[in-house]
Amino acid sequence: MKIKKRVCLSIFIILVFVIFLLSFMLINAQDQNAQVDKAYACFENEVGNDCGNTKSTKQNAFNLLAGSHKSSIQSSCISALKQKIKENACWGETDTGSCNIKSTALAVLSLNQVGENVNNHVNWLLSNRISEKELTWYLEIDSNNQTECNINGQKITIDNNKKILGSAPTGLVKAYNDYWFEIKDTSKNYSVSCDRDFISALLYQKKGSSSFHVSSETKSAYEFDTITESVNSLCFSTSNTCDYEGSLWATLVMSKLGEDISSYLPYLTAMSENTENKKYLPSAFLYLLTRSDDYYNELISLQKSNGYWDESRNKFYDTALALYALQSVDSSEIDLSKRYLLSNQKESGCWPSDTSFILHAAWPKNPTISGGKGSSLSACEDFGYFCVGLGECTLENKLNNFYCASSAQVCCSEDFIELTCSEKGGVICDFEQTCEGQAVSSADAGSCCIGDCVIVDTEPECEKQGYICESSCSDNEEEKSGLSSSCDFGTICCGKKPVEEKSNFWIIILLIILIILVILAIIFRNQLRMWIFRMRGGFKSRNMKPPAPPLPPRQPIRPPILGRPLFSKPAPAAQRNTERDKEFEETMKKLREMSK
Repeated sequence: MKIKKRVCLSIFIILVFVIFLLSFMLINAQDQNAQVDKAYACFENEVGNDCGNTKSTKQNAFNLLAGSHKSSIQSSCISALKQKIKENACWGETDTGSCNIKSTALAVLSLNQVGENVNNHVNWLLSNRISEKELTWYLEIDSNNQTECNINGQKITIDNNKKILGSAPTGLVKAYNDYWFEIKDTSKNYSVSCDRDFISALLYQKKGSSSFHVSSETKSAYEFDTITESVNSLCFSTSNTCDYEGSLWATLVMSKLGEDISSYLPYLTAMSENTENKKYLPSAFLYLLTRSDDYYNELISLQKSNGYWDESRNKFYDTALALYALQSVDSSEIDLSKRYLLSNQKESGCWPSDTSFILHAAWPKNPTISGGKGSSLSACEDFGYFCVGLGECTLENKLNNFYCASSAQVCCSEDFIELTCSEKGGVICDFEQTCEGQAVSSADAGSCCIGDCVIVDTEPECEKQGYICESSCSDNEEEKSGLSSSCDFGTICCGKKPVEEKSNFWIIILLIILIILVILAIIFRNQLRMWIFRMRGGFKSRNMKPPAPPLPPRQPIRPPILGRPLFSKPAPAAQRNTERDKEFEETMKKLREMSK
């Protein structure tokens, strides 16, 4: 009986705990929803009826994306964007700036999201593609056994050790100890046929880099069949030099529109290594476009401990961009990032900057379709299709006549099935742990780690430096702004104000006085010397009484002898030292002459 009571009590306690936990989660979710609603209300108030009256094309586009759910905002932002258009095809950074790739791509992305016809603008982007010249390309041919191959009519042999024997065909040279061909003429096609089953692949690297990248497609053929390889590597630019950031946004637009983007990825991938391109957060774009675990790991590794990103020194824009790329991922890193954003709202509900991009990236809403081709667009999921990330749908499965809530998603005829963490050979790290290895996305909630989960050093950098994280600094403290980002939500790094050392001030004054005295002493050294001499001479010329001699020992008293009184002789007068007086007079005379 007692055992049954204990079991019932245990079950009751567990149920109470579960109910409490669910209630807490529900309240927390309601609080977050209230904060998001407040942010949207603030955004709508700031945008008003003129799309925020902004001159920036980028801001205009983000306002349209965030406000596309409301017809009045959508209409005003479409109108504002069309007023900024140039040559009926493209946009500049402002209404007066010259056309550029990024601004045009953002305008196309936002207009397409609400069903506007963007064909002319897409054609302008396509007309501003150039062949990149910053990569070195290689051709690799491989077979399980020695094989003879023919490349554009030139015979070569692939030996058992995989080395190339024979002369290189025109446009190719042997490279890397004769294992590959370097493609010198990238404009030619190279037809390859071998007498055994074989594969071929194109590899590339940034000039001066030691890293190699394999092109997305490795081709295979049976004996005597032919594979044609050609380099097709493009970028976007309004000049003869590739525009990296513009190419990132333009490639995203092409993917959204269902275009083949394979020719743009080599340049974007290889040049992401450049230090000057890190500020654009290329791993966010590349993950969104390819869904590669390598780019997911790189992007997550750039996240700060408090949940934000800050590669361009604009943490709100960078955090929004990362969340934009990770919209289809359910992980603890995403939750942490959203909590960071909600904890840094202003009292009004907006953020200090990039409110519209943050809302569209983290909490997008379905658009109200009212554009030029709006009648032909329908909600993707209403027809049983799936809104997935751009890189989660194959080219043949993308559906263009449907819309999703986010411009980072595409309507796909097949759902994207993410593998679980265990299926990827990983483990889920706890909230207080970090991945020592490779972080990958998975179907599980949480952070999937291919490696080991280790305890995070949670002590903020602020406190490591001897300061303290507080909600506000006291009167005798000041904010250490460079370290505030390491503190928890809603707190800043405070340290005592430096105390002014008053004693140093008086020491400096004293030193200045001493220096002045030394300078005066040098200038008036002759007068000073005479004065010192006079002082010394005055002391010597004084008549000083010699000290009284010690008293002789007392004699025994005798009775006096009476007689005539004795008189002592007067002491002789002291002889005056005339030679010494003459020397003194001569010295004084010389001193007077020196002082003239």
